[in-house]
Amino acid sequence: MKQTPETIVLLNFVCEDIQKIARAIRDKHIYTMVMPYTVSVERLMQEKPAGLIICTDAGAPEHGEELEKFTALGLPVMKIMNSRGADLTEKIERAVEFCHNQCGCKGSWTMEHFIEEAVKDIREQVGGQKVVLGLSGGVDSSVVAALIHKAIGKQLTCVFVNHGLLRKNEPEMVQEIFARNFGMNLCYIDASDRFLDKLQGVSDPEQKRKIIGKEFIEVFAEAAAKIDAPFLGQGTIYPDILESIPLDGNPAGVIKSHHNVGGLPKDMKFKLVEPVERLFKDEVRVVGRLLGLPSELIDRHPFPGPSLGVRHLGAIDRSTLKILREADAIVTEELMKSGWYHKTWQTFAIFVPVKTVGMKNHKRTYDYVIAIRSINSVDAVTAQVVRLPWELLDTMTERIIREVEGVNRVVYDITSKPPGTIEWE
Repeated sequence: MKQTPETIVLLNFVCEDIQKIARAIRDKHIYTMVMPYTVSVERLMQEKPAGLIICTDAGAPEHGEELEKFTALGLPVMKIMNSRGADLTEKIERAVEFCHNQCGCKGSWTMEHFIEEAVKDIREQVGGQKVVLGLSGGVDSSVVAALIHKAIGKQLTCVFVNHGLLRKNEPEMVQEIFARNFGMNLCYIDASDRFLDKLQGVSDPEQKRKIIGKEFIEVFAEAAAKIDAPFLGQGTIYPDILESIPLDGNPAGVIKSHHNVGGLPKDMKFKLVEPVERLFKDEVRVVGRLLGLPSELIDRHPFPGPSLGVRHLGAIDRSTLKILREADAIVTEELMKSGWYHKTWQTFAIFVPVKTVGMKNHKRTYDYVIAIRSINSVDAVTAQVVRLPWELLDTMTERIIREVEGVNRVVYDITSKPPGTIEWE
């Protein structure tokens, strides 16, 4: 998406709560972007910002030279000095006043306006050429499919790739939903063996993401060659970008490389169409509702692009992947039956490649561990642990151990984000 009117750039001079501040200002219909203090002046000015907000935590290094290059631009500048864990209400109120009074922001940024601009941008970018979109059935890719289809209609072909890492019955469900609700071109490709063979023996999370990203592109390239599509549509959202770019240029500062950001091959031939790359998850859902997407898609729990590949710790084996798939299906089924599915933002199972001693059918076992994670979030930037009822957890545990061969222990993850991430890899 092109530069948004009334953009306010928040410069991250090491501020733990900068994303909370940025979101709170967005809620007042003023568009914000977060950029690291290492960003170049040239890149910053591409956004034509109406003003800058310098965000730093008390006690953080001053980086005076970098600060000076931004204050010398002649733009309205406000500085927020934050104390970790402090109430941000007053600081946010002052920031909003700064945007209105010093920067001239009118608060005109809405999702309706976004859709209008996005459709216009897509048409300008694509012209009369074709777009191939990697459809996963998740919220982000589904919304992008509807948005691009609104802009260019039959020029869009959605490619649904079964990479062998999908949830139980996912291929059948996604095809059925899109056949029932949309009149768009949909191509289904079963590449499960191709992906799983490439992932065999790979345990490093970053390497797994990059393999999945590379194979996605190659599969899409093969599909696109058949329809002469030079553009690739992706459901990249803003948290993907924020987590994939280090604050200070040090690769060690990356939280994780999302397959659609850091995992893409450098020699990729496609030109990317990423219309929601500047939106947070909750904003994407609003866009989806405005576009008329059914609740069964919009209100689904988020599902990562690498799918079960980032919920299966260690090297992926077909037999242990089956364990995870069956356990995850039980978690979702019991969540639905209990009425807790729509009370949580995301709840899922994780395969832990650790064996423990247990008893099953009156016999000693030495089997794997399944972890259950349930969190609530608004934008995927931060997340809070959900205290699922003990009775529900007990039911999930009993079913997993009884029905899933190879599991004798279930644990519950009570880690918020931060310090943890939403996924385990």
